[in-house]
Amino acid sequence: MCDYQRAKCRESSLSVTHRGRCKDAGQSKCRLERAQALEQAKKPQEAVFIPECNEDGSFTQVQCHTYTGYCWCVTPDGKPISGSSVQNKTPVCSGSVTDKPSSQGNSGRKDDGSKPTPTMETQPIFDGEEITAPTLWIKHLVIKDSKLNSSSIRNSDKVHSCDQERQSALEEARQNPREGIVIPECAPGGLYKPVQCHQSTGYCWCVLVDTGRPLPGTSTRYETPVCESDARSKSTEIDDPFKDRELPGCPEGKKVEFITSLLDALTTDMVQAINSAAPTGGGRFSEPDPSHTLEERVVHWYFSQLDNNSSNDINKRELKPFKRYVKKKAKPKKCARRFTDYCDLNKDKSISLQELKGCLGVSKEGVGRLV
Repeated sequence: MCDYQRAKCRESSLSVTHRGRCKDAGQSKCRLERAQALEQAKKPQEAVFIPECNEDGSFTQVQCHTYTGYCWCVTPDGKPISGSSVQNKTPVCSGSVTDKPSSQGNSGRKDDGSKPTPTMETQPIFDGEEITAPTLWIKHLVIKDSKLNSSSIRNSDKVHSCDQERQSALEEARQNPREGIVIPECAPGGLYKPVQCHQSTGYCWCVLVDTGRPLPGTSTRYETPVCESDARSKSTEIDDPFKDRELPGCPEGKKVEFITSLLDALTTDMVQAINSAAPTGGGRFSEPDPSHTLEERVVHWYFSQLDNNSSNDINKRELKPFKRYVKKKAKPKKCARRFTDYCDLNKDKSISLQELKGCLGVSKEGVGRLV
């Protein structure tokens, strides 16, 4: 009854239908989940995952989702092995644990955009108290893997922000309303909210806010997981999309000089504005984050001056004073002509705080690392 009471707290509609020994009490975990999935598959749902079981009732080493064409390796208890999913072919599951971790912590993936190499990792995707492989969760992971591995982000100026992923998911959900598409929730600046949920099933999980990548072992049902508010992928600490990005019209080797002069001008203006602000606090100044560098404080201050409607991005109209300022203050002048286009990384005709920080080369380590 303890298990029932615990489940009742999460789903109040539960009721007792039979007291005594359950008819399926002797079934293994795999056979029980397979029976439940087969029953669910009778309903008009196209994306049901049906596990395969060995004769002894354990999960077969390779599990497949017939609708998406993905297969992956699992432990005998049915827990998916991170980084082992492949599409339209069978993964090679060694059955042993790899004790040679990747130097980049990328779960067996190559940096060249190729398909992931299946490996048996020590860290499973799910913890022991969760349903082995909720259909929406597996589908979210394998589709996310496919997008990450098929897009050559490092060789392109285009960045797939959360807003773009959300629009794509909404369109896919409109076209395929029965597939249980996960619709990401977005934060300002193209980032993902740290907690993502699937409303129809009640599952929630933590993600990396820069990529939307789910964090292993964080999924819960009918409750909100406790997530780190700013968890990011290690690769973004190393790779910067603006580092090798060309600034059109700017003479070779002059980009650093131009951005440095622009930051100097902004810093001077911020200091003067703060010193001349009325004591009553009528100006638009907020208490600076003590963890921010001077350059970060400058960018946050200037962004707040431009973002008149507090929409968390600088729209086409708000960009006009920015263009005038850049042309007037920064040198060489040739670099100013296309600077706003340079900052608009995702080409959506507006500039987010992250884009402004990126194009100005601002980071914890200062301007030198990014430009």
